[in-house]
Amino acid sequence: MKLFAPATALAWGLSILLPAQATPSLASADSPKRIEPADIVDLRQVSDPQISPDGKQVVYTVTRRIPGAEHDESDIWLVPADASRPERPLVVGTPAADRARWAPDGRRIAFLSDKENPLRKASAAAANDRLQQLWLLSLDGGEALPVTWVDGDVAEFRWSPDGQRIAFLAADRPTEQERERISRKQDAVEVDAHPRPQRVWIYDFRNHSTAVVSPPDVHVSMLEWSPDGSRLALRTASTPDINAHWYRSRIAVLDVDSRRLSAPLAERVAAVAPVWSPDGQQIAFSEIFSDGIGVQPRILDVRSGRSKACAGDYPALLSDMQWAKDGRSLFVHAFAKTRTGFARLDPASCAVTYITDALFAGPYGFSATADGGTVAYAGNSFRQPTEVWVMRGKSQRAVTTTNPQTAAWNLGVAREISWVSTRDGKTIYGILVTPPGYVTGTAVKTVVQIHGGPEWAWWSGWYGSSWHEWAQMLASHGYAVLMPNPRGSDGQGLEFARAVKGDWGGADFQDVLDGVDTLIKQRVIDASRLGIGGWSYGGFMSAWAVTHTDRFKTAVVGAAPVDLSSMTLTTDTPDFVPGYFGDVLANHVAYDAHSAIRMIDRVHVPVLILHGEQDTRVPISQGRQFYIGLRELGRDVQMVTYPREPHWIHEYEHEKDILTRVLNWFDAHL
Repeated sequence: MKLFAPATALAWGLSILLPAQATPSLASADSPKRIEPADIVDLRQVSDPQISPDGKQVVYTVTRRIPGAEHDESDIWLVPADASRPERPLVVGTPAADRARWAPDGRRIAFLSDKENPLRKASAAAANDRLQQLWLLSLDGGEALPVTWVDGDVAEFRWSPDGQRIAFLAADRPTEQERERISRKQDAVEVDAHPRPQRVWIYDFRNHSTAVVSPPDVHVSMLEWSPDGSRLALRTASTPDINAHWYRSRIAVLDVDSRRLSAPLAERVAAVAPVWSPDGQQIAFSEIFSDGIGVQPRILDVRSGRSKACAGDYPALLSDMQWAKDGRSLFVHAFAKTRTGFARLDPASCAVTYITDALFAGPYGFSATADGGTVAYAGNSFRQPTEVWVMRGKSQRAVTTTNPQTAAWNLGVAREISWVSTRDGKTIYGILVTPPGYVTGTAVKTVVQIHGGPEWAWWSGWYGSSWHEWAQMLASHGYAVLMPNPRGSDGQGLEFARAVKGDWGGADFQDVLDGVDTLIKQRVIDASRLGIGGWSYGGFMSAWAVTHTDRFKTAVVGAAPVDLSSMTLTTDTPDFVPGYFGDVLANHVAYDAHSAIRMIDRVHVPVLILHGEQDTRVPISQGRQFYIGLRELGRDVQMVTYPREPHWIHEYEHEKDILTRVLNWFDAHL
C-alpha cells in the first residue's frame, strides 16, 4: 500500500532509450510559451489503451478537467495501431465514458458510462440520479446501446471468452426506505458496518438476463474469467473498505454455474489483477507482503491451492502480467531505478529476462494481443505528455497526438542523475530538471520535490500533467527541480523499498541531503535559494526537513502525516504505518520520534500547508495540527484547505489553485 499513489495501483517498467518518436521538435516560435498553472490543468489525459484482438486498433480514454465542475469528463477514442489514420472519438458528449473493452470477436466494445439510460426504472432511483452502467457499441456502426440497469454503479467488468456473457461488479445502493430515513436526518452511522459489499453480476446476451452470482457477505474488487468460461478468479475481502482491499484481500475461484466460491486460495493479494494461464491450471497474481511493504509475483496452482513466490530478489518492481499463448512465460511490466520497460517471467524457474526498453508506461498498465506480438500502452517521455504507444517486437511508436500545444512550451531539460549515499554507499537515483537555457555550472534557485509513498518513485518521463507534478512549471519559471528516489522508493528491489522500516526521516532524508550536496558541488543548486515540497509522504519529508535543518528556506507541506500515532488511529488505512513501525499502542515512543509535530518548535522558515477537507487517508487534522502549532509559536505559516477533496485532488479550480500557490509561494520565498 502506498500512502500516496495516483491511480491506486502502479504499473512500472524497466530501462529506456527513447525512440526517435518520443521527442517531438518544438514548434518554431520566436518565444516559446512559459508554462502557467492553467496550461497544466487544461491538458487532456490519455489512459487505458486496449488493443483489439487482431492487433489492428486501439481504444482508449481521454479525460478533460472541466472548470467549475466537481468531476472530470471522459470520452472513448479509437486509433489504428499502425497510425495509418488519425485518432477519432467513438463515444463523446457524456459526463463519463471509459473502461472500453473489446469483445472477443473484435467487432464490439463494451464500456462504462453514466449517460441517461433508457433501461432505468423510475422507481429504482431519484429522477436526478446518474449511475455508471454497461453500454455496448458496434464498430460496424450505429449508436451505443445500454446493456444493464442495476441500482448501483458498475465498477469493473470482463467479457467471457466466448463473448456471450459479461461479468461485472456492482454494489447495491441504499434502498428507497433507507434514502427516506436519510432525508429525515435519521442517518446515524454505525462505524465498521458494511451492509453493501460489491458483488459479481453476470449479464447473459443469449437471454438478456442479469443475475448476482457471488455470496452476499463477500466483497469483490477484481475478477477474471478462466479460459473455458466456467470460473472466475476473484479478489475478495470480508469488507469493502480500502484497508481490507490493500491488506486483507484474498484470491478465490467462483464456479459460475453452481455459484460456489472456493475457500481462499491465496492471501495478501496486491493491486495487480489475477491472470489465468491458457490451460486454466494456474493463476498469476501479485502479493503484498505481510507488513504491506513491497510486492512480488506469485504463481498459484489452482488444483492444489499451493503457490510459489517469484523474483523476490529482482532489482525492480514487477507488476502487470499477461500469460504467453503457450503458457510458458508471462509478459511483465517492471520498473528499475527511474526507467520503464518489459520483461519475461518464467513461471517454472521464476527467472526474469529483460525484453526491451519502453517509455514510462504507468500507472495504466498495458494491453497485448493473445500472441504477445502487439502491445499498446500509455507512454510519456521527458518532452512529451502521455499518448498511446504501440510496440511490435522492439519497434515502438506513438500513434496519437492529444496535446500538440505542448510542443510550443518552454520546457526545462530533464535528465536522470545518481549519487552515492554518505551513510552506506548505496547508489541513489533521481530526476533533475534545469531551467530552459540553463548554463552548466550556474547555481540557480532550486526546489526539491519529494514523491508520495514511501513506496513510489519519480520516473524518466513527463512532469507537467498534474497538480502534483511541479517540475516543468517551476523550471519554466527559472527553477531547477530535484526529484530524488531515496531508499523506501520503488525501482531498486524489495530490500531497498523496505529499508525505511522504523526509519522515516532517517537514512531516506540523508539520501535527499546527499543529492542536494552533490548538486551544490556541481554548481547546480544555489544553497541560499533552496526550497522543499511534496504531497503525502512527500509532505511528511518536507515537514521533517524544516524541523531538522535550516538548509531549506521554505517548505510546501501537502497532506502530510506529521503525527504518526494520531494518523494511524484516524486514517482509513490503519494497517499502513504499523507496517513500518509496528503496533501503534506498543511502540508509541518510536512513532513520536518520527513525528515532525514533536519538533515543531525548530521551524524558523515560512511554511505553506495544503490539504483536502475530505481526506480520509491523511485526515485534515494532521495539517491543522502543524498549522495551529506553528501559528501559536508565531511562525510564518499559511494553510489552505480544499472543500470536497479527498487525498487526491479532483476539481479543476482546486488543481489550478494548488499549482498557482506553489509557484507563487516559491517565488515569494526563494
